[in-house]
Amino acid sequence: MEHTPVRNELISQLDSRSQNQLVKYGVWVDLALGQELNAPGIAIEHVYFPTCGIIALILQHTLDKPLAIALIGNESMLGIVPALGVQFVPYSAKVLVNGTALRISAEHLYALKLSSKSFCICLDRYIAVRTTQYAQAAVCNGLHDVQQRLARLLLNYSDRLQTSTLTITQELLATLLGVRRAGINNAANRLQQAKIVHYSRGHFEILNRAALLQKACYCYQLDKQMYESTIILH
Repeated sequence: MEHTPVRNELISQLDSRSQNQLVKYGVWVDLALGQELNAPGIAIEHVYFPTCGIIALILQHTLDKPLAIALIGNESMLGIVPALGVQFVPYSAKVLVNGTALRISAEHLYALKLSSKSFCICLDRYIAVRTTQYAQAAVCNGLHDVQQRLARLLLNYSDRLQTSTLTITQELLATLLGVRRAGINNAANRLQQAKIVHYSRGHFEILNRAALLQKACYCYQLDKQMYESTIILH
């Protein structure tokens, strides 16, 4: 794959000077399946702008079930808190799908934000979007059933990978949604019986995206509309 920052939607919104500064102080890295990019209580040293792949932010307290609070792909970045001068987060970040990212030190990111009006505006907009999405995730996890949340997750996966064929196990889905595997199995079976998806041995194929969108909770559309109205410059 050609290494170009504009494969990241957030970077593509920046002016050419800010893009050049990111490339100057950044380095291209591979994102390996299962790689942990940051962990609770450990100072964040780097920020990542993926051009492909998926990263999950996973929150877990003591013996509680782990829960994904966000998925990050080439539409965004990993590491909003360094932009605010903060070093620590309560969640871990793990690579779910192999990919590539432009990595920059937290120090350089903060310095670039202070020196570039374009970068500052873009980061502030993204932080506003991400904060809203965190709040929506809390509502979603408390109010919506497993099938609605599963449909939303499959749509988000599909968006980030730009394909209707997804490789993801029931075990991972259960972890991301913070539910029992049996709940995922029941929800997946109902979607398959309705001929909305086909599922077999860790592979999902979305057969009817419009129908899957109807099954998903409204959080999917709200997040998408918030991102497009706030980040994408028309």
